[in-house]
Amino acid sequence: MNIGKAISYVFDDERWVTKVLLGGLILPIPILNFAAIGYTLKIARNVAYNNPQPLPEWGEDFGDTFIRGLYALIIGLVYALPLIIIITLLTCVFGAIAGAGGSEEAAGFAILILNCLLYPIAIIGGIGTWLLVYAAYARYITSNYSLGEALKFGEVIATIRSKPQPWLMLLLVYFLSSIIASLGMIACFIGVIFTAFIGQCMIGHVLGQIIAQQGMTSTYAPDTPNYDPPPAY
Repeated sequence: MNIGKAISYVFDDERWVTKVLLGGLILPIPILNFAAIGYTLKIARNVAYNNPQPLPEWGEDFGDTFIRGLYALIIGLVYALPLIIIITLLTCVFGAIAGAGGSEEAAGFAILILNCLLYPIAIIGGIGTWLLVYAAYARYITSNYSLGEALKFGEVIATIRSKPQPWLMLLLVYFLSSIIASLGMIACFIGVIFTAFIGQCMIGHVLGQIIAQQGMTSTYAPDTPNYDPPPAY
């Protein structure tokens, strides 16, 4: 895995300034920023299939990029649902215990136990969910953007279990991208929106490398819109 290339490729593009500026402006805008997620997936696809210019043009099918980002959000929410349910249930149970304790000491003890449970669950569960989401993104990309393929939970879990090292490396790149994003805040607060977008581009590149290295590109079909309807729950 070439981490250096995941950073430098952005600046190798002749139009990187325009693309990063547009991405940085779109990223903090609610709803519109779904397109930034879709843009990241397009980068991953371009890298996976050896496109020499991984950064897409923003003017190419913006609506398509937006829809792919919206579906990526749906994927993330579905995989986060178990963790959300667990945290909500624990909060409700211990909140009820604290309310029925009859004393401040009992309520404080219940809240302490809740915090002791929630922090490790949130951290471990959050990391696990993040890894599953990006493995699902890989299937989403390599199945010609099929939402149904991305939501095959058993196969997504098997993808990580078979070769966990690249996915853990992707997690490290995520933390590295967070550091890069913070540099914009240090240099100039407004700059964080642009460095944050560069961090997104890094993650997209590494995800594309993983897809190629794991041979997932063999399922590739021509890049035509193919949107499955969201599943009914």
